[in-house]
Amino acid sequence: MTLPKWLAAATIALPITASAVLAQDYTIKVASSTANDVIQVWMDAFKAGIEENSAGRIAVELYPANQLGQVPATIEGVSFGTIEVTVPVSGFFVPMDSRFEVFDVPSLFGDLKTAQDVLTDPEVAAHIAQYGNDRGLSPIAAFPHSPMAVLTVDGVPDIDAFKGQRIRAAGPTSLHIEPLTSLGALPTAMPLGEVMPGMQNRMVDGLMAGTSVFPALRFHDVATKMTVMPDSYAFATAVASTAFLGGLDDGLEALVREEALKATVAANEWNIEAVERGLANWRESGGEILEWSDADNAAYLANVEAHLPGILEANPALGGEIDYIKAAVARVSD
Repeated sequence: MTLPKWLAAATIALPITASAVLAQDYTIKVASSTANDVIQVWMDAFKAGIEENSAGRIAVELYPANQLGQVPATIEGVSFGTIEVTVPVSGFFVPMDSRFEVFDVPSLFGDLKTAQDVLTDPEVAAHIAQYGNDRGLSPIAAFPHSPMAVLTVDGVPDIDAFKGQRIRAAGPTSLHIEPLTSLGALPTAMPLGEVMPGMQNRMVDGLMAGTSVFPALRFHDVATKMTVMPDSYAFATAVASTAFLGGLDDGLEALVREEALKATVAANEWNIEAVERGLANWRESGGEILEWSDADNAAYLANVEAHLPGILEANPALGGEIDYIKAAVARVSD
């Protein structure tokens, strides 16, 4: 495939040397809804790389834990160019570009390490960078956050226990909403920062999110029963404003994208052990990890698969993205 100009440019004249102009010309505000997790590690590494290798021309300001607003507000800010980068779970971008829904397909990558390797492949990064361009968005990094899990006040000890429970889904995507609805749950899309007070007031019973979110944000204060979903991961996507990227000069867009990929590699290395450490921390804090039977795991995946034809009909672009990622998995795994 023909790589875009920014990726080809990343191989020359980088990093910018100390002889470059030292004045700070640009500021990148990076927003996220979480803290003390792999997204925070990515943000820290991105900031360090950008500020060092831009010779001081770009300053990076980090705003974790919803400091710049809830996820929908930060996505809108990036789309309009008032925020430079936001890093939420991928599903919240689906209304902006339906191709983002590929990250919600279970069993696509197989395991955490394969997902990491595929999404840091330069060709895959260049492909994903095209998502959302007509809405003022351009992904600069994508990485698995942690295995997807459901946490509710009463727990979901088996697949039938979804019935009647109001579940915050990980983004307003059909691949989350439709299968949950068919299992009798009452799914809703809700910014992460609103979920804990919602659970305390029983406006919602629980949520789906990456396993590492629960101990990092102390969800054990409101619920303790977590169930890890079969072959499913939560993915973080760092998405930049195309207006900001287009306004950079002297190869700085290539630098931003290069440092975003470097930060992803660093965050992925940290996350291999951090996922297990998060589960251990959850148990140490009084949390439980409920396990489904093999039959329930198979029934959950079969339920998602049963909805896929209708979802593909409504979202024709998704089929092509599934095929692309499957081919990338095969190529990177060889």
